[in-house]
Amino acid sequence: MRLGGCVATVLVAIATPARADDLSALFDRDTIISAGGFVGAGPRFQGSKQAGLWGLPYLSFRQADEPSEWWSPDDGLDVTLVGQGRLQAGAVLDFREGRSLNDDRRLAGLPGLPVTVGLGLFGEVWPVADTVRLRAEVTQGIRAHDGIVAKLGADLVGHVGRFTLSAGPRFVVGDAAAMRLDFAVPVGAALVNPILAPYRASAGPRSAGAATTLSYTWSDAWQTLGYVRYDRLIASAAGSSIVRRVGTPNELTVAVGAIYSFHLTP
Repeated sequence: MRLGGCVATVLVAIATPARADDLSALFDRDTIISAGGFVGAGPRFQGSKQAGLWGLPYLSFRQADEPSEWWSPDDGLDVTLVGQGRLQAGAVLDFREGRSLNDDRRLAGLPGLPVTVGLGLFGEVWPVADTVRLRAEVTQGIRAHDGIVAKLGADLVGHVGRFTLSAGPRFVVGDAAAMRLDFAVPVGAALVNPILAPYRASAGPRSAGAATTLSYTWSDAWQTLGYVRYDRLIASAAGSSIVRRVGTPNELTVAVGAIYSFHLTP
């Protein structure tokens, strides 16, 4: 089981990687606990040209006879409800970035967006065991007008000695409500702020990109990781004056982390 929690540190909050599949492990005397954290930098809001710093903790546990599972740092916080091993599905929670004038003064006139979360379902399949993973997450924002976001990804995972390297494409789609929330510019905002032009975003593709993770296992106790993800805003998202006149369609996120594992009981 992997559990995670998000902590906004300086300017932006993102989701922590997480999975949970066997709650009984919490009460097993031989449970292995893994704890650590990540620090990184990424866009302050969707389409931002400026980077913000973030930090998040990591916590997981598994039974002593259960091998550790590979995961990607951009996975949502999930709980497996059906399946195991190569095929899993269940509930997922993802974090959605906020936006305010503190992020960029050129956003004057636009409504502020609080950091929030989306709740939904995930599905994951390994067509080639321990090597190829396909994953989908579909979440609805906790407020009705937050909209639905679908995140699709594939990963090729390889092991060379103590190193584990993964890489794969990412694709994000949003419904009309989710796209308007991040990229629409009301007429009133354009009247207040001449930098922005009125814009009505539509449902469809939001971004396409790729992510890669490199980890090194120093011992049974220590593991360090590095993570890089690039996203290109596309279609209706890229046409917004928020992106064209204030920000950029190119988004880069980088992070490093360390995890320490130990037995619950000596």
